[in-house]
Amino acid sequence: MRLVIISLDAVFSRDAAFLLSLPALGALADQGVFCDRVKTVYPTLTYPIHASLITGCYPERHGISHNQPYAGALPEDRRPWFWEAEDIRCETLFTQAARAGREVASILWPTTGHSHHIRYNLPEVKALPGENQALKALRFGSAWWLIKTELRYGSIRRGIAQPYLDDFAAQAALSLIVRQARIPDVLALHLTDCDSARHHHGTFSPEAQDSLRRLDERVGRIVEALKARRALDDTVIAVVSDHGQADITGCVALNAWFEEQNVPARAQTLGLGAFVRVHRGDYPVVLKALQDNMPELRLQHVYTREELRAMHAPEDVLLAVEPEEGFAIAEEDCEPGHKATHGFGPDHEGADCLMWLSGPMFPKGARIESCRLVDIAPTLANAVHLHLPEAQGQVLEQLFI
Repeated sequence: MRLVIISLDAVFSRDAAFLLSLPALGALADQGVFCDRVKTVYPTLTYPIHASLITGCYPERHGISHNQPYAGALPEDRRPWFWEAEDIRCETLFTQAARAGREVASILWPTTGHSHHIRYNLPEVKALPGENQALKALRFGSAWWLIKTELRYGSIRRGIAQPYLDDFAAQAALSLIVRQARIPDVLALHLTDCDSARHHHGTFSPEAQDSLRRLDERVGRIVEALKARRALDDTVIAVVSDHGQADITGCVALNAWFEEQNVPARAQTLGLGAFVRVHRGDYPVVLKALQDNMPELRLQHVYTREELRAMHAPEDVLLAVEPEEGFAIAEEDCEPGHKATHGFGPDHEGADCLMWLSGPMFPKGARIESCRLVDIAPTLANAVHLHLPEAQGQVLEQLFI
């Protein structure tokens, strides 16, 4: 049994009705299982969530705590990201498939760099100052396949700008379905068109709405390619999302306040929230300072270490904060940037995501009220006869015929 998993970045429950009205995703819901209340993990950032999507684990176990490892005062544009596959501390759908002798392809999936288990690998990596984007992708990915793909389809792409990047990524996925004698046993595709549109134009902007239509069209092309290869009967198609977004109307410069007040802590922004990096011995002082100044700092919640452990947050995070609706947290000065972002807590509406599952083992037209994002990987593993022994999520047994 083959697995095709497509991630729609920054799509969430508020998009469900519109997406179900579109041709491809509407049809996919009719052909299988759909859920519009998939509770994501904390923090609501792309890299931790995508690690959870392929491990069935929370950040406390898989080790991807943020998009970027904490780097203190290093400027954000110079910080490395969690690019390396070995950064994930537990088994993934990719590693287990490869060990079972199956062929794996991954296109712009986070935290896949230098993977020994992915035969066709276009990793999501970003050039830092002084680096070349194309050469970095070649170093981290499957160089020979990437060169061939670039020669065939490179004219589609305009650097990493959207929607051209997703057009290129979708075409790379289609080539593996259409041009290969054997379709990969696991094919993972990460599409970020909507995430880019919402960051730059706003959560419910016309540009974001247009990006949803493009996502539907790309999913439709992949389904049609599988149909043309007569591969649908032995393929599980999983379309998933990671988080929503919310518009920004204000900003809190938290590190500046820490310095002014001599508070021994430093913020690592999540966007609409922040980890508060603090030594264990300073925890009581910093917690009190934050709780005593919540109105001044426009905070609506201070997450204690006990709350964070209950949320399965990264083990090295002792404190976190979430500002009032519409406010973002900056590490340094607040400057005009994104119009919308994420990084909110688990009770925010943007933490409710979407899932489509289609395949011969799933009932047609089924709806489930809710599930956890960490349940997706073990459910998919079960559907394609793999096993994730370290998963914290559970197989959704009720979905199987």
